[in-house]
Amino acid sequence: MIMMKNIIYLIFLVISTSGFAQTSTIVNDELFLKYEKEYLNYLIETDPKELQILDQAEISFYKMFNDVKDIKKFRKSKDQEKWLQKNITKTKFANVNEAQKTYSDLVVLKEKLHNRGALSLDLLDQLLKKYEPELIWETLKTRIKSK
Repeated sequence: MIMMKNIIYLIFLVISTSGFAQTSTIVNDELFLKYEKEYLNYLIETDPKELQILDQAEISFYKMFNDVKDIKKFRKSKDQEKWLQKNITKTKFANVNEAQKTYSDLVVLKEKLHNRGALSLDLLDQLLKKYEPELIWETLKTRIKSK
């Protein structure tokens, strides 16, 4: 019984030590430091109102579809503008031009926000090859709170 207790304590010690070692490693990792900087820049440069506008634009656009199944088909389509042209009757848009214009505006807004954060996403992809997602996020949150 005592031997089993000692083994359990040893396992917890090893797990906590390895977690601490990974945390101290990630904090000093050049790649993580670049990611942190880019992530903070993205937060500073992005107005929350822009994200709300994007959310509202997506909600409004997808409300124009008659059926959830049609939304799925639209999203899976290789050419969404062509899908709208062929399936305009599956939407509530007045005509194809209105549907395509609304979709085009939505895409432009998404790309604008995506491009602003593209470097931080690339760095995150690289970090995920080295560290667990939870470790990256927890380390980032801890460091942001301390600033």
